[in-house]
Formats: sequence, structure tokens, C-alpha cells
Amino acid sequence: MTAPGATSACRCELGRAHRHLERAMAELERACLAWGVWADSVRKLAERRTGISVADGLALLDDPEYARALRLGTWFDDAVAAARSAREAADAGWFTVCRRAPADEQ
Repeated sequence: MTAPGATSACRCELGRAHRHLERAMAELERACLAWGVWADSVRKLAERRTGISVADGLALLDDPEYARALRLGTWFDDAVAAARSAREAADAGWFTVCRRAPADEQ
């Protein structure tokens, strides 16, 4: 996933930071998926409790537990978006690129 000019192959601290960013992005994507599964279970409970289906419109959003679950999701979305922006900047070479040889050449 690393574009030419990116530093993830380098053993310097910038390369190390780039590798951490790549791993963090993967973890955040998994966390976002886990949140979605959890929020869906909260939705199902709210539908059973209230007798209102999401298919019936937005009335289920009045359920405080379901609304809270959806609000929590914005934090996951924001974290993924920030990590994605940082990775895109790193991949585009916006950060100073180390002049050392890649790890496989050292």
C-alpha cells in the first residue's frame, strides 16, 4: 500500500512512524467494523423494545440507547478519517523522506 517515495521500508524513525501508521490504520478499520456490529445489535434491541423498525423511518432515533450508539460511531469515523489523511500525506511524500537506503538494502 506504500507509494513510491514513501518511507515505510526505511529503518529510520520516520520509516518506523510510517509503519506504525499503517498498522494503526488497519486496527482502526477493524475497530470501526466491530463498532458497527455492536451498534447493529443495539439497534435490534431497540427495535424489539420499542416495536419500531428502522425501515419505518427515523423514529427509532428517539431511542436514547440507539442514538448514543450512533453518536459513538462518529468518534470511530473521525479517527479513521484522520489516520487515512495522515497515511495519504505520508504516501504522497509530504513528509521529509529519509535519504538512507531502504531496509532491504542496509
